[in-house]
Amino acid sequence: MKIAIIVRKLNLKGGVQKHVLYEARELKKLGHDVTLYTFLFSRDECYTDLLDDLKVVSLNTALPPYSNYFSWKKTESEFAKKLALAINTDTEILNPHDHGCYKVAYYYKKLVKNIPSVWTMHDMPTRAHSAEMSAEMDGIKSPLYKMAVNYFFDRYEIEKYIKKQDVVAVLDTRDKEFVKKYFGKDAEIVRNGVDVERFPFYGRTAPTKKIRLFMNGIFFRHRRFEDGILAGKLLADAGYGVAISISGDYNSDKKYYAELTRLAAGLGQGVKVEFLGKVSEARLSELYKTSDIFLFPNHMQSWGLAVFEAMASGLPAIVSKSAGASEVLTDGENALLAEPKDPDGLAKQIKKLADNPGLYSKLSVDGRRFAAENISWESLAENYEKIFEHAKRK
Repeated sequence: MKIAIIVRKLNLKGGVQKHVLYEARELKKLGHDVTLYTFLFSRDECYTDLLDDLKVVSLNTALPPYSNYFSWKKTESEFAKKLALAINTDTEILNPHDHGCYKVAYYYKKLVKNIPSVWTMHDMPTRAHSAEMSAEMDGIKSPLYKMAVNYFFDRYEIEKYIKKQDVVAVLDTRDKEFVKKYFGKDAEIVRNGVDVERFPFYGRTAPTKKIRLFMNGIFFRHRRFEDGILAGKLLADAGYGVAISISGDYNSDKKYYAELTRLAAGLGQGVKVEFLGKVSEARLSELYKTSDIFLFPNHMQSWGLAVFEAMASGLPAIVSKSAGASEVLTDGENALLAEPKDPDGLAKQIKKLADNPGLYSKLSVDGRRFAAENISWESLAENYEKIFEHAKRK
């Protein structure tokens, strides 16, 4: 099959970028002709080695800074039309990813009739969901008039673009339920993978009085890095030495980053917090190797690639129960699960691991085994292949 994978940006390192690049590489191994289409592309700023031997077509045009909803949406649609025109006319399957790219598929389908589009939704794209997420993070609900405005804007986007997608793919069960509830469509679940060669197993023993905690991800409020920092403070108060490393691009939310740095600065002795910014894949692998426990306190997070990279490395993981990754994990068997937005509960789970060498070793070994046996990019590509073939027959 000739497959067009459409993604907003290939000029940064993130979960969506890693997903589409591994998808493209594995689909090529299965014999398919794959081209990536994007608005912005930078080989150096993305996953350079994963881009080797992949075809990329880019507009190299960035959307302007957000000014108002109508002008920004108008510009987004104009860009989508331009990218649609760049897609080869002999393409057999469209696979747009995440926000806005379903518009590219919509406009291409106007040019080339009867071509199926399989939209992969990494996060809910609606204004209402964004408002709900904000309320979850800061506890402030939108006024009724804003909820009404969001509803009408969302209905337009859903009816015009999203419902025109032939198939919707999602990463976890919660998003599958969202798609049914808000879009009236049945979604297919396609689990992310992990590269176990890129993140090799490293044997380790439980920490004693000095605990090295690690969190990773592009800075967004739903990461809940503050919960990990506050858990570290509670452990320090209990007599443990705590070092916390946090990697990820903080330019995505500089206000959130500033809040976290102020929080870390006020912790006092016993807790060291280091913000590493963007790191290379080699440095990321080293951090998984040299840390004692991986924390994933993310709230309402779709899936969570980093969880399985940590587990593949033999790094025991503590995962929020509201993160998509938690739905395939078993508490106490291959990871520990924690209630979201609960630093005290998170601290108790960290202490449980640190004080129980047998459990620590079990999660290190069994976590790696679970990731290696159940989470792979090969499986992701095979699932996509089945979905694409079914979509073509419909």
